[in-house]
Amino acid sequence: MLHPATLLLSWLAFAVSLQWLTVAWVSVLAASCICLALLLATERSVNLLRRSRWLLLSLAVLYLFATPGEYLPGILGDIGLTLEGLHQGGEQIGRLLAMLASLALLHQSVGTQGLLAGFHSLLKPFPWRQTTVVRLMLVLEYVEQKQQVGWREWLSPIAQKQTMLEDTLVLARPRFGWRDGILALLVLVALMTLIVRP
Repeated sequence: MLHPATLLLSWLAFAVSLQWLTVAWVSVLAASCICLALLLATERSVNLLRRSRWLLLSLAVLYLFATPGEYLPGILGDIGLTLEGLHQGGEQIGRLLAMLASLALLHQSVGTQGLLAGFHSLLKPFPWRQTTVVRLMLVLEYVEQKQQVGWREWLSPIAQKQTMLEDTLVLARPRFGWRDGILALLVLVALMTLIVRP
């Protein structure tokens, strides 16, 4: 089994590489990731997509109505929708959906503890890694909750005390093997190739 930090680094490389792909590839990857996530990580992927619905809607509205270009024919063009906005909006939403679905798959495969341990390992050189991991734990806890919690409840001192009392964070420390080193090196080389190419 690969180290969670290696898998997380691979996911980050996948998310970055999406920026260089064409709309056709983004669409194929988004559809594939969503199908796999709904099949293998149903609850997590549905929760994550449901919690991201306003972000997806905002992206759609922003690109569809604020991108200049050729107006679509008929009533769609009359309300301000452009062909370029449809193209760019679909591309950005596809990228976001691919990232969210693949993140749900990663979360399902390594679990919350593995995800936190992976972030903890990747942030080792930084002095603020402890607080970052705790904040990530709270975000994951919020996403995993089945009931809706309003923002006022999250800011209340009682809710904060209950969270602090009920949860104790104990991170597993898996060993970083030679397979992890090879994969991490390959991922970094691929990323550098994408970034520096003309």
